[in-house]
Amino acid sequence: MTRVLRMVLVLAVAAPAFAAQPLTQSLREQLKIQSELLRMDLGELEEQRAKMQETWIRVEQGAADLATAQAQGESLDSLKLRDQDLRQAEAELMMHVDSMQRIRREVLTAQALVAAIEEEIRRLEGQVGAERDPLSGTWRVVMEPGGQEGLMSLQLDGTLVQGTYRLSGDWSGSLRGTLVSGKVRLERIDSQVGYAATLYAKLTVRGETSRLEGTWEATQLSSGLPSGGSWFADRLEEGAAE
Repeated sequence: MTRVLRMVLVLAVAAPAFAAQPLTQSLREQLKIQSELLRMDLGELEEQRAKMQETWIRVEQGAADLATAQAQGESLDSLKLRDQDLRQAEAELMMHVDSMQRIRREVLTAQALVAAIEEEIRRLEGQVGAERDPLSGTWRVVMEPGGQEGLMSLQLDGTLVQGTYRLSGDWSGSLRGTLVSGKVRLERIDSQVGYAATLYAKLTVRGETSRLEGTWEATQLSSGLPSGGSWFADRLEEGAAE
């Protein structure tokens, strides 16, 4: 598989992760992709090295056998066949050498790119500190109907979201879900009733201000919760959760 095709496949899988992300986080996602491509190149380099070593053994053995056959006065037709086999092995060896050189260049290019991305991340973080992603942090949340208020703490890792919440009425538990293309899906796992609801929301980011707004659906109609409703949440400034 060519490097270009591998890159297309990796980017196709990772593309949703780039939506609505700050620069340093996007660079980290690119770093993951380039590191994976580098790992693939190193694996291909090792495969080519093994093939070249195997072919080199064939060339050495073929050359030795041809020299022995010539010394022993083997027939001309037989010597021609041996020479033909040796030439074929030598051609394969040169092909593997060319492939090794190409892959080594790709490895060096990938290593330089990984180093450049790492350096740019360090530079940006040195200028403004570690950049805050649009979702991680503490949120003040309001659930409708009823205007139920509370706090939730979310942590974003790539496209995966983990968190906890506490709502008025002594409801608390954990959250798990995804952020893809600016859309959040969270599963609410309550400490009392288990998997209680699924929350959907659109993430809106304006500067340092982040807001979630959407709907929710109950998964346990016998839990005492309404069957569904709307909700919104605003992320608090760091240090303002108390």
